[in-house]
Amino acid sequence: MPRSAASSVTVSSIERSRLPVYAVILAGGRGERLWPRARRRRPKPFVPLLAGRTLFEATAGRARALAGRDRVLVLCGVDQSRWVRRQAPWIAPERILREAIGRNTAAAVALAALWVERRAGDAILAVLPADNFVAPPGRFLRAVKRAARAVTRRDGLAILGVPASKPETGFGYVRVGGPAGLPGVRLAAGFREKPSAVLARRLVRGGGHLWNCGIFVGRASTFLRELRRLAPGVLAPLRRWSAAARGTWTIPGRVLAAVPALPFDRAVLERTRGLMVVPADFRWSDLGTWSAIAEALGDRGGAGEGAVLRSRSERCVAVNPGGLTAFVGVQDLVMVREGDIVLVCRRDASQDVRAIVAGLRGSLARHA
Repeated sequence: MPRSAASSVTVSSIERSRLPVYAVILAGGRGERLWPRARRRRPKPFVPLLAGRTLFEATAGRARALAGRDRVLVLCGVDQSRWVRRQAPWIAPERILREAIGRNTAAAVALAALWVERRAGDAILAVLPADNFVAPPGRFLRAVKRAARAVTRRDGLAILGVPASKPETGFGYVRVGGPAGLPGVRLAAGFREKPSAVLARRLVRGGGHLWNCGIFVGRASTFLRELRRLAPGVLAPLRRWSAAARGTWTIPGRVLAAVPALPFDRAVLERTRGLMVVPADFRWSDLGTWSAIAEALGDRGGAGEGAVLRSRSERCVAVNPGGLTAFVGVQDLVMVREGDIVLVCRRDASQDVRAIVAGLRGSLARHA
């Protein structure tokens, strides 16, 4: 775990150079816990979930505000690239990196850093998940810019952390260490990934921990150095392939099959030296379950999609576009309709929706 502080960078030209910032959107994943809205044919980032807008569209908007339209880069699967082009046509095809098979976020970050290194040298990468809820955008932009300034002044990577408002077992936590010698920046002192309910309550009560929101920032050279040092099996095959790549990058399956499927957090962030954390004050959720969606929609009033009637019912949310849902004498339910599929689950069981998807893959594959 990252505990030691890295020495400050002494090359003043780094600070003077005003390194360009590239916003890198990671748009992979399926979001199986958000079935039936999120499906194999249309993964979670590209599904309208909040006020008719997709999470990818919202993320792309923040990325454009941060880096400008010509410095937004997207990593996605070959099948997902059509959704990227449809929902963000202003992103040029050469800035959409298509993976023939998914190999998790360490491979995606490596590809982004290699692409940026070739075209912009030692620029700054701000890596953003495509499927997060963030509000308000202004606070998000301030936090990312603070992280970008930090990585030009210290030799290391930086992550963003947001206040842990409740004992959530589905999130990762980062422990805040001592000061990093920069305004509003601390050192990261350790991680707890998806703790038990008992431990999550202890982390929230004790303070000193933030939710790790999966947003990390660093110079291209730092990302590549730490991947080479801590995850060489990820970087080496991709560097060999990228050295000869021309035009639009579509990374073949034969290349990706040689790359270990590792999350960047565990492969690098939990072991890198001098990792910084920027405490941020924006609202954040990974919107990984229907319970999280209900909270973002405003579950006190039962707001969702479609009309809702309630009688002696509390904390019930319907996602029923163009329809009417009536709740009578029930509590803590989520009802979701997508075409000819209806999901009804308790809020506290929404983590288990993926088990239904697993069961569908055999007998009812068309619904998966």
